[in-house]
This record gives sequence, C-alpha cells and structure tokens, in this order.
Amino acid sequence: MTAELRLVGKLKLKKYETKTYRHTNNTLVLAWQDKRDVVMLSNFYNNDTETISRRGKDRQINIQKPTVICQYNIYNGGVDQADHYIASYKFSRKSLKWWRKLFFWMLEVAIVNSFLLFNMNKQNHGEKTIQHRNFREILITELVGHVRNPMSLKRGRPSSVEKEERLNKQPHFLAAHPTKKTKHCAVCSNRKVPGGRKEILYYCKTCSKNPGLHPAECFE
Repeated sequence: MTAELRLVGKLKLKKYETKTYRHTNNTLVLAWQDKRDVVMLSNFYNNDTETISRRGKDRQINIQKPTVICQYNIYNGGVDQADHYIASYKFSRKSLKWWRKLFFWMLEVAIVNSFLLFNMNKQNHGEKTIQHRNFREILITELVGHVRNPMSLKRGRPSSVEKEERLNKQPHFLAAHPTKKTKHCAVCSNRKVPGGRKEILYYCKTCSKNPGLHPAECFE
C-alpha cells in the first residue's frame, strides 16, 4: 500500500484523467485530476466512472468522474463543510504540543456542532439562521459575560500606617535616622518582587510606627 501511495504522489495527471491501483487486500487507490489532484482510498468501490455535465468556457461538456468521488460528494459532503468551518477560525499553532492540539481541535468541533444544531433549531421554528462568525461572537459574549474593569492597584508594599493616622490633619515631618539605620519604604517597597526592595534613611517622626518614607512622592 505504501508503494502505491508514493507512486500516486508522483503522478502528473492531465485534466479529468484517472489513474487507479488495486492492492492485494482489495483496496482501491484512485487518483483523479479536477481543479487539483484528488486521491481516494476505498475497499468498497471499484474504478467505475459516471458521466456528468460540467460547464466549460463557452458550452457544457461531459466528463468522466470516478464513482467513488461522486458517492463521497453525496454522502460525505458534510465532513468537508465541517472541516471548512473549523479551518476558518482555528487557533492551533505548530508550536503546540500534540495533546494541546487535540484539546483545541475537540473544542473547535464542539463549537461547529453547536453552530449547526443552533441553525437547525432555528430552521425548525421558521426563524432566520445566522452566519458562523456571528454565532462565534455571540458565544464569546455569553462565555465572557460582563466583565468589570480590574481595579487599579498601586504597586508596592502596603502602608503600615493607618489611613486615619496619616490624614489626621496634623503636620508630618521627615527625619533622618540618627544611627544611619535604613528602613523599608512603607509605600514603594515590595520584597515579594525581584528588585522591589527599597530602603531609605528617612522616616516620619509624627506617625506612631515611624514608617520609612522617601522624601518626595512617597511622603506626599
């Protein structure tokens, strides 16, 4: 079978030309040239052809089309349509691991199946169907919902001084530590972040805990 498939891949077919190979296990390998090469494998059909009418440049022409391809178009057209829907908005990338590709492919299949069932339900109720893109937009809106904007948090270490104490309308004064001992800035220092540890010689004399503060923005 591998040899036949390799041979089919090297064929240079003319327009509407057919080449067939029969394997020992009764499997048919068929290649047919339409707008592009079409390769089929079948253990049910043979190399019979059917005459179909095709529109040419200036007139109708009759061509010989393999029966196996005609039957596929009749009964398996939905598979091609589903693959087309999946390929339209697929988000898988080559860099993804195989199990991630499988997960996202199954997710895409579920979305396409939901879209088809949604439109079938609308048709059964005499309602107008919607396009694939519109269905995805509605689905995204329903899944995300009304998400509020995240609160803007000020980076840095939380102040160790109570808000009421800092805003008691008393004058606050900065002073340098007499022993040159440094303190963490109560406003901008954050030891949980790499490089976020900020030490300062100055502290507030008015506050009870004497927090360390930078003289400029942090003190204000």
